[in-house]
Amino acid sequence: MISLDSVSFDTFIALQGQSFTVRTGELLLELSLHEVRKLGHKRAEALRDPFCLLFRAARGLRLAQGTYVMACDSLGEIELFITQVADGVQGSEFEAIFT
Repeated sequence: MISLDSVSFDTFIALQGQSFTVRTGELLLELSLHEVRKLGHKRAEALRDPFCLLFRAARGLRLAQGTYVMACDSLGEIELFITQVADGVQGSEFEAIFT
């Protein structure tokens, strides 16, 4: 499992467009890393500059806000706290924020 302390904007920008598998109980769902965006400058005590990840999935998909084990072939497994931010024409969108 990849440690959250070891990842940065650069870790994920290289993965933009790739699929992540999400475990939810017995189900495996696929989300695509649609966007990686910087959120400003880091605070003095922070590990990294803040950034966010925006994942997209099939329209109508609902996931409760929470921590999920997500896996990508290029990265391996990582636990991310995601929040659903939209469900529109382009699909369901989920966000993870790193500070």
